[in-house]
Amino acid sequence: MNAYLKRIWSNRNYRIALLILVIALAWLASGQRPGSSGEAETESQVRGITAVKARYITAEDYAPTVKVRARTEAARRVELRAETAGRLIASPLAEGQLVKQGDVLCELATDDRPLRVIEARSAAEQAQLEYDASQKLRLGGHQSQTALAAAKSRLDAAKANLASRELDLANTRIRAPFAGVVERLDLKVGGYMERGGLCAVLLDLDPILFSGQVSESEVGHLREGQNAKAQLLDGAEIAAKLRFIGREAGNATRTFRVEAVAPNPDYAIRSGLTVEMLLPLVSQRAHSIPSSLLALDDAGKIGVRTLDASQRVEFRHVQLLGDSPNGVWVLGLPEKTLLITVGQEYVSNGSTVEVSLQDSEPSASQGGQ
Repeated sequence: MNAYLKRIWSNRNYRIALLILVIALAWLASGQRPGSSGEAETESQVRGITAVKARYITAEDYAPTVKVRARTEAARRVELRAETAGRLIASPLAEGQLVKQGDVLCELATDDRPLRVIEARSAAEQAQLEYDASQKLRLGGHQSQTALAAAKSRLDAAKANLASRELDLANTRIRAPFAGVVERLDLKVGGYMERGGLCAVLLDLDPILFSGQVSESEVGHLREGQNAKAQLLDGAEIAAKLRFIGREAGNATRTFRVEAVAPNPDYAIRSGLTVEMLLPLVSQRAHSIPSSLLALDDAGKIGVRTLDASQRVEFRHVQLLGDSPNGVWVLGLPEKTLLITVGQEYVSNGSTVEVSLQDSEPSASQGGQ
């Protein structure tokens, strides 16, 4: 036997293994000593009370912002079309040029229209004389009421014909209905324009519109007249006002149209640009908490675990509002709440716990991490 033990001891691997075994037994024995830290740490568990960490959180003013993918639009866009036919003899303005209300954009040949106006005016004057004479004869009892009515009918027809001829002459000049910019001229000088033919496209870019769509969960928080902001792709920011909120959702997207408006006196902002519109909602009191503290109850509703004055666990339902620098903003907690931050997964609603208070974190408004 001694020879066998000597042979084992002479093997280096056996000696190392024996040394490791002795060290492991000594370490295990040290953990079982009375008054050790292990027993101290489980003292609350022996008493049937779970130890948790918690800190007080206080509500802050939170104004969430709705981000809307939008585009710029002209306040007014019209296609100016001819109301009479004729040859284009003048186009005083060029594409991209600013115009004032009443400026001529397209001028058609008048041809014999001025002569027709003269003819119609003479006919109207003659009809007026005949009607005046009929009235005098009627007063003298020398003409019937029927004859007077016929003279009045001829006078009215002559006046209507004159007005029609004057309007046809005036329509040879197509004028700008409002101040704006000429976006397109459709016909060159010398071309023939049919009745209803396109003369020009006129845009009114002051003010400029920002148009987008918002979801049905967001539209109820918006109000007409509230402040808005539009961010262009080049980084420029434009202050605007929300002027329109749609009342009917689109059949395909179930979203509502919204429009914001901003001054654009120099027409620097073009129509059709892609922008991001920021719409701040009404400010409300909310709490900023780490998203890792959110949990679900048996019904699948989201909430957090808090402590009451008796250090009993409560599960409080919350509503998510948005992201914060510290996690998420939630609604539904008291103004000042003792929130369980460590050990919340080991406690249940109504249980009593042993609390270790933590220092409060910086508020989200202070940029806490």
